Amino acid sequence: MGLWSKRILLTGVFVCILPGFVFGGEKFITEFDNGRPTFIKVDQDGGIWTTYYDVANGLHVRNVDSGKDLLITARGERSMSGLAFGALNGHLFTAWREKAAGKKLFFRASHDNGKTLAEPILLDKGETEALSRVKMGANAKGDVVVEWYGEKKIGKDKYHLYAACSSDFGNTFSEPQNLTLGYDHSIYPALLVDDKGTYVFSYSTREKKQYMVFRKSSDGCKKWSDPLEIKEIGLVTLFVEPVRVGNRLHVFWHNIYPDSGPVVEGAYSDDEGSTWKTTVLEGTRGLDTGLLRVAADSKGHIYISLHGKKGEGKETVYIVGSEDNGATWGKMVPARQYSSKETKADKLIMRAEDDGTVVAVWQDYRNIRSNIYMQYSRDYGKTWQEKDIPLEEPGKFNTGYYPYTDEIVKVKDKYYLLADRYKSDSDEGNASLLLLDFTLDRGGKEK
Repeated sequence: MGLWSKRILLTGVFVCILPGFVFGGEKFITEFDNGRPTFIKVDQDGGIWTTYYDVANGLHVRNVDSGKDLLITARGERSMSGLAFGALNGHLFTAWREKAAGKKLFFRASHDNGKTLAEPILLDKGETEALSRVKMGANAKGDVVVEWYGEKKIGKDKYHLYAACSSDFGNTFSEPQNLTLGYDHSIYPALLVDDKGTYVFSYSTREKKQYMVFRKSSDGCKKWSDPLEIKEIGLVTLFVEPVRVGNRLHVFWHNIYPDSGPVVEGAYSDDEGSTWKTTVLEGTRGLDTGLLRVAADSKGHIYISLHGKKGEGKETVYIVGSEDNGATWGKMVPARQYSSKETKADKLIMRAEDDGTVVAVWQDYRNIRSNIYMQYSRDYGKTWQEKDIPLEEPGKFNTGYYPYTDEIVKVKDKYYLLADRYKSDSDEGNASLLLLDFTLDRGGKEK
């Protein structure tokens, strides 16, 4: 039986005691153009960096501690969108798309931890017709991989996934490589880069059938494995989530089958992707999901965070977990302990530590306007706090965050969440970019 099947909260017996009533800290970073990707990363010295688009559509990398601001590129007359960001061993990497005289993809790095910027590198001059879904990964060997979704038509086929690769920490790159040639249509780039290699997954169609497809490179993208169809699947409408836990590769996706409805599925490999075993997370069946994210520790505890609804109910946040590295899965359980079901909750993201600490953060509407709430466990998710913990003081609202990047980071004993707050209830226009911080000896009262 998985740890989530034994979860004490399901029985109505609570064993955790709520700590004192103290809210987390909050730091204003800047006004920015909300609704587009933001990232937060920690460098090798514990410095916190964020990327964002300003109100004039300029792209910035900023050190939150020192205020050091790197203008990656000003708007000028160019329309920019999409964003990928990484920090590794003193290198800062940024990739973005520009739409001006064609759809071009750029990369720019700092190789001295933000002191100076190298010149921009044009990864794609417009040949692939790059769209704004951009992924990036890097490893300590110097491999930097940028993957994107392009709409160039090749024969009758349209929409492919492409990659450009570097083996010298982003100083030079290969020409774009088509990773899904031979498929009619591919979508949702999914990329994992670690010291063992580069792994890509795609939701691709061929001859009116849909597949989860895998490819890998072990030599810095000089040679790719042939496409391997992990499984014929249904309709995928969310980003695909890959992760390595120990020596096991995983990939997860939310699937919709015409006859049986929605469900989360996964696959794992213990031989670097040569063979795969597929799994169905039955506890998620029937959930109309709007977001799927994955968190894991190195010991084989995996937590999938979801928001969605069943039937006509309000959207809310759920967790489903495995304590044996994805071999078996427990039940899907609510992350939110608020008793009323009249208001929604969404955008659940999580972080897991090897000591058993699991932190869950979500956007909550129990006060009508959105606020950020948190829950945590000290025992690998077996027990949680009795009540949800607000991360903002009373009177603050219209707060949220971009949920598709790793927005929670940890430095020493403190957690940091990159958030945003609109000035009005319209959730339109510019917003304040904020850094919320909290430790697990801080708590709050259910409001």
